[in-house]
Amino acid sequence: MIVSIVPELAIEELRNFAGGLGVLEGDKFYAAARLGVPYTVITLYYPEGYVSYREENGELVPTAEGNVSEKLQLIGSSELHVRGERVAVSYLGYRLGSASAVFIRVDSPEWAVKATRRLYQEDTEAERFYKYLILARGAVDYVERYIGWDNVKFLDLQEAYTVLILFFKRHSRARLVIHTPAPWGHPTFHKRFFKDEFGFDMAMEPVILTELGLAMASEGVVVSKKMVKLTCNTFPHHCHKIRPATNAVEVPRWEHPKLANVGGLEEFKKAREEAKAEALRALGIDASGKIVISWARRITRYKRPHFALQLIQDLDRDVVFILGGRAHPADHYGIEIMAKFREVERSAENVYYFPDLTPEVMKRIIWVSDLWLFTPFSGWEASGTSFMKAGINGVPSIASRDGAVTELVKDGHNGWLFGEDRDRLLPLETPEIDEREYREFRHKVEEALNAYTSGRYWEVAYNAYRTFRGFFSMDRLFRDLGYI
Repeated sequence: MIVSIVPELAIEELRNFAGGLGVLEGDKFYAAARLGVPYTVITLYYPEGYVSYREENGELVPTAEGNVSEKLQLIGSSELHVRGERVAVSYLGYRLGSASAVFIRVDSPEWAVKATRRLYQEDTEAERFYKYLILARGAVDYVERYIGWDNVKFLDLQEAYTVLILFFKRHSRARLVIHTPAPWGHPTFHKRFFKDEFGFDMAMEPVILTELGLAMASEGVVVSKKMVKLTCNTFPHHCHKIRPATNAVEVPRWEHPKLANVGGLEEFKKAREEAKAEALRALGIDASGKIVISWARRITRYKRPHFALQLIQDLDRDVVFILGGRAHPADHYGIEIMAKFREVERSAENVYYFPDLTPEVMKRIIWVSDLWLFTPFSGWEASGTSFMKAGINGVPSIASRDGAVTELVKDGHNGWLFGEDRDRLLPLETPEIDEREYREFRHKVEEALNAYTSGRYWEVAYNAYRTFRGFFSMDRLFRDLGYI
């Protein structure tokens, strides 16, 4: 049995995720079911989901997103001891073949219910600490009740918040999977929480969870080859434990049915065009006969959504733009970009904005696209999967040299590349780099559009289709992780 602990999870219609991590872990769930791998993923259940936005007096106001639980079955109930109190929880489950998803719902007391009501949103540091302590205690309790530690082949801890589980249960094959090189991927807590909860007088202040995880786990796994150097630069004393297992996507979940196993360029081209027409109707977009360029993912500065905004302003071509994504309520840059996305959608007839990127919406945006924009500031993106989802459908990307892009994309062959390949975290607000790389980005967009006009585009798109579906498939990732 593989047991994976994760802060968020995107399966079915549940609104229990914020972005790429939740979708990635959902892909693993569906892949495990398809491949017959005994797999249990455990997360918290957030009754209010992540975040939604409403417009009020011209401003974007964050509100509770809301969640659904109709497809979850009650597995059982338990009591956890947290903060010196009894915390009542219910285990809600969703099963698909050999794969199980378990959601820990907090029922009482009120402080614990409040701490776990929303994903990645807390009022205090204490609320944040006890949220993930409940996840840790609940995960240990669930495994002991329903699985048994002797049956656990790997205990995979997704992101540093989940390493608190190792204070309750050490496992010889516990692995910390690090999904970001950025500072927010290494969360910290005041050491008083560890003193209050465990009686430990920790030597470091604040306590860095990634440091604890790498020290206590048997292995550290990073999600691209490039990320090894970045992580070793941050934690050089743990470098001997760190290895890559490059992210992937569950191809059957993201491919358009018409693009399953097409055999040859002409058949591929026909399937792509039919998939695009069908998805355009579903999204309600008028783009018949036009090239569609898309930027759609979680909105935050290092992903550089401002490149898409500038391109819309600068590009003098008869194309359609699709924008997508939402920001964390505390991300002022992201909120500002959302407002600008909405503004440009209202002012330009050829721009469409989808703030709510559910997997179903994301699929359709990919299927209608001819060119995918992948623009992170090089060095900050751990892997990225949006360009993978596009590529397996034969949609080539115009991508910065970051994350997993550098492992497969070749400029002019199965996509287009721009910018410098950096292996260190430079400041995001570096105007001279942005200006230089935007010029190269704009040039590559023009190059790709000219390829479309000349017909060479379809060769590049077909190359993406052929190369991505093997390397970026969950089958390969499961082999890398030792699941199969």
